[in-house]
Amino acid sequence: MAAQLRLSKRLTAIAGMVTAAGPQDNKKQNGYCLCDVGTDHAHIPIRLLLDGVIDRSIAMDVIEGPLEKARENIALYGVSDKIELRLSDGLDSYRKGEARGLVIAGMGGRIMSRILLREPDKTLDFSEIILQPQADPEYVRRAVRELGLFIDREAVVLEDNKYYPVMHVVHEETEGPYWSLLGEPGSEEGRELCEQAEDLFGPVLIRDRDDMLRSYLLWQKGVNDRILYSLGRASDAESGAIKEKKEQVLLREKLIMTALRYFERK
Repeated sequence: MAAQLRLSKRLTAIAGMVTAAGPQDNKKQNGYCLCDVGTDHAHIPIRLLLDGVIDRSIAMDVIEGPLEKARENIALYGVSDKIELRLSDGLDSYRKGEARGLVIAGMGGRIMSRILLREPDKTLDFSEIILQPQADPEYVRRAVRELGLFIDREAVVLEDNKYYPVMHVVHEETEGPYWSLLGEPGSEEGRELCEQAEDLFGPVLIRDRDDMLRSYLLWQKGVNDRILYSLGRASDAESGAIKEKKEQVLLREKLIMTALRYFERK
């Protein structure tokens, strides 16, 4: 058996969100089973098993190829008796009550939100959920809110020059309401803008004035400024397509500045 399984920064952050602890005594709950959707090579459940964080896992993927590679890795690290592999589109092959925690990672936010909302009774069956969308995180945060769940922890990881959000989702609010952290502007349009900013960038990250989020927002502002400059210099700057794109970029600029202003509050 290989001595150690090294995870990337992104996968390490995901694995670190799995608590396997009870809400009262903060001690590890025996028999903790983790359901890993989109498991790919099963690196996360293998690492958590080797570290003694979980006791067993159901690892699922929609494609047979990654499951075969996962099977090889599971055998390599000597945990074949603790991980069950399933071919599954999202949670289709999951049965309620089989696992206490859920990890969904490595896919776009639109797909992830559909998985979460498709069978809400299954989603709500888990005590804790760890989500790591590759893109469009606003769809995931919106789905969490629609399900009546709460993000109690969130981190941003910078890996290979890309920012990845990692969210820990629970059933009960732990520190009071955080949606609409950006305030209660007088107009309906203002309130909607604040909610969009929180969905896009993460209410917990904004609340905690996360340093990595601030870096991301400043980076995004630079990207937006360059796009606006390019659109303004385009030969067909007055075309309908360019005007529509410019409106989208200007809206994102508003959302970025809305979030950044919270960092300036005392």
